[in-house]
Amino acid sequence: METLVIGGGPGGALAALAVTAHGGRAVVVDPAREVGPGSAYSTDERGHLLNSRAGTMSADPRDPGDFAAWARCRPDAFVPRQVFGDYLADRVAGVPHFRRRAVRVRRVGSRWAVDLDDGTTRRAAAVVIAVGPPPPVFPSAAAVAVRRAPGYVPVPWSPGALDGIARTDRVLLLGTGLTAIDAALTLLSRGHTGGIVAISRHGLLPRAHTSAPPVPTPLGAAASGAVPRAGQEGPASLRGLLRAVRASADWRAAVDALRPRVDQVWAGLTLEEQRRFLRHLSRYWEVHRHRCAPEVAATIDVARATGELEVRAARVSLIHASPRGFEVTLGDAAPARFDAVVNCTGPGHPAGIPLVRTLVADGLATADPLGLGIDVDAAGRPIGRHGRPVEGLHVIGSLRRGRWWETTAIPEIRAQAYAVADLLTTTRAHAAA
Repeated sequence: METLVIGGGPGGALAALAVTAHGGRAVVVDPAREVGPGSAYSTDERGHLLNSRAGTMSADPRDPGDFAAWARCRPDAFVPRQVFGDYLADRVAGVPHFRRRAVRVRRVGSRWAVDLDDGTTRRAAAVVIAVGPPPPVFPSAAAVAVRRAPGYVPVPWSPGALDGIARTDRVLLLGTGLTAIDAALTLLSRGHTGGIVAISRHGLLPRAHTSAPPVPTPLGAAASGAVPRAGQEGPASLRGLLRAVRASADWRAAVDALRPRVDQVWAGLTLEEQRRFLRHLSRYWEVHRHRCAPEVAATIDVARATGELEVRAARVSLIHASPRGFEVTLGDAAPARFDAVVNCTGPGHPAGIPLVRTLVADGLATADPLGLGIDVDAAGRPIGRHGRPVEGLHVIGSLRRGRWWETTAIPEIRAQAYAVADLLTTTRAHAAA
């Protein structure tokens, strides 16, 4: 029985490897030249390092040291992201790959049909959707003409996205997260002299990893998975979690201990608590949870100290394209001129992915209550128009984010892929009985 995996990035590679490891046959559908690297790990910038230590990045949960051994590095090393992309491509090299784009998923009897952009159709017993994060949303404060203006970069992780920026250009980075750091590193490595300004509402940069891994410290009920009932203020409530982290001797150890239980804690919060977290706390969680390599943090610190990079907490009121670049109004300040604007705001709305729009239109998926992705059950099956999980259809990765908050890093996606493969194995066994 064949499983079609839609998406050829890291999520698709991990899904295909998991299905294969469980004795199934996986086929990847993606127009990319090779399966594995995706946009995140295809960069050729040697300064773009993994944000996690090599020892946590194995594609095989049964062999945690696989990646470090393949890369011939220490488990605590932060290696170039391209190395990890090459590793995934190597590990998934034996999986069949159709270089086509999936445009629609349909149920045909007890099986699935995936329509491709060349007019052909591929049939399978099950489908795993691992299309990765949606592209950034066009800034609401930007005039329509900005979208087509020279110097505006809508997706900074596309190959060659920053090649049109001259060294002397004054550059505005919209966002101060990991994507903005990547963009700044690329420009700095090319000897940029025109000045780089990164802005976000809070002006917060990702924190740095320590040179040695911290030892995870239990965080009371939050680490043990205990979730209070609605209205209680136990350690797994928002206020309780904040108190527990602030009381810990090492916040890194506390965050790392909480990480395996985040989704359980998230599911125990009420919808209003989740919305409150998104409004007030999500950015603080992101910068502490998704840290950057020490070497990267050091480079950014030097750039800030020398004035090559400026980080501001500001709200963008207006971006207007002009013959000489862009006029940008930050808050109530007078407009400032920039030669280039790079959208580093991170993943946008799931509707930015055409296949997701089609799934929703066909009733095979619905938006999650927070509008972060598509609604799924505990097994990652999308909730269809009639409120029931769609059998034989599975989602892994960032599209699960509304129901599974911690769903964008390799360890979590790897766990999702193997859980889906387990379920598919059980389904095959029942079908054969």
